[in-house]
Amino acid sequence: MPPRPAGMVLGWSPGFCASSIEKSGDEIVGVHTSAGFVRTDTVICCAGAWSRSVGEMAGTALPVTPVRRQIAVTEPVSVLPERFPMTLDYSSTFYFHREGPGLLFFGMSPDEEPGFHTRTDDRWLSGLAEAVSVRAPALADVGIAHTWAGLYEVTPDHDALIGEVWGVSRFLYACGFSGHGFLMGPAVGEVVRDLYLRRQPFVDVSAMSTDRFVAGATRSELHII
Repeated sequence: MPPRPAGMVLGWSPGFCASSIEKSGDEIVGVHTSAGFVRTDTVICCAGAWSRSVGEMAGTALPVTPVRRQIAVTEPVSVLPERFPMTLDYSSTFYFHREGPGLLFFGMSPDEEPGFHTRTDDRWLSGLAEAVSVRAPALADVGIAHTWAGLYEVTPDHDALIGEVWGVSRFLYACGFSGHGFLMGPAVGEVVRDLYLRRQPFVDVSAMSTDRFVAGATRSELHII
């Protein structure tokens, strides 16, 4: 019998799919994947917008909802300075920063429906144009080179989920970053490493546990970057 891997990280990867987590009682014994069965006693869920489904495989609730966010990248802007700060309008969540020779625009539609749809739409672009005309009118006539859309992994209080499920041994999670994950990634990697090794992390993440929802002690957060 091949040696059992110490742990398995379930994230998103094209061409690879985890279909179920096998348990013996409350103990994880392996993961069924598109590449075959992987024997392991530990799963770390870093599956982003798909984390709720991974949690359900382990028999636990990860309150993560996928919500589309759209991006527009402009054509080259000839007068753009080499050093250009990221600029954010709190009132509309519209922001822009340099992207190569042009600018990257981001904005959230207030009535965006949750789901896994990732196509861009003209309705969002018209709302973006309105925000630009108010906050950055000098950019209103810059052409759009291309657009794309991706998924935020949103929790009820817009704060991340980091911790370990004690009712299932061992299931750890780091997900639900609600748009802040890229900024927090390096520190979260160190924290999850220490949790896996049963060491005290360099920062206390107990407030990030899913227990905060079970107890009803949610915290409010709005557009914090």
